[in-house]
Amino acid sequence: MTVKTALAATAVALLLGGCSTTLDGFGSQQTAAVEPSQITPAPSGSVESSAVPPPATTTYGAGAATAAAAVTPRQPETQVALSPPAATAPGGVAYADPGAARTQLAGAWKFGWDSGQKTCKVTLSTDRGMTGFAANADVDCPNDIFMTKAWDVWGNDIVLQNHLGKVTARLQPQGNGQFDGTTTADGTRVTLTRS
Repeated sequence: MTVKTALAATAVALLLGGCSTTLDGFGSQQTAAVEPSQITPAPSGSVESSAVPPPATTTYGAGAATAAAAVTPRQPETQVALSPPAATAPGGVAYADPGAARTQLAGAWKFGWDSGQKTCKVTLSTDRGMTGFAANADVDCPNDIFMTKAWDVWGNDIVLQNHLGKVTARLQPQGNGQFDGTTTADGTRVTLTRS
């Protein structure tokens, strides 16, 4: 008998023998008896059937009769203003819209702290950045202001934002091209004046 034939005979014997015996962890065979109470009986009785009720009528969106009507954009009943309130220029002149304010505020500024004893350069641009309008602060600015990458006009205030969109400073107009405010990290009093 060849090795292949012996292996095949052993495999067949194991398959046939596996139906009635089990091996314990050490290789000896044990027979497992099946208790009659462990066998689940087949269900008995009659099968009932009934008609499936018709599907409920579906309503789409806010009372739309069809799915297409639910996703078709409609004009809102009242128009909502999408722009923030008009900003006031440092000289006290109200801007017609925030776009004009941003244009007038763009350029080089001097950022000051420690009662104006320390300053650094901050440049505001009307180019779009990652989280607002692009801004750039020199390396000699305080750390949270150095990370300023965006800015915007909120009402009358100028807000500086970091690369994640978090507000780093908020400044209010004081006239003569100066804004005073605080940093959001620690409440340090800061100024922003035209360079």
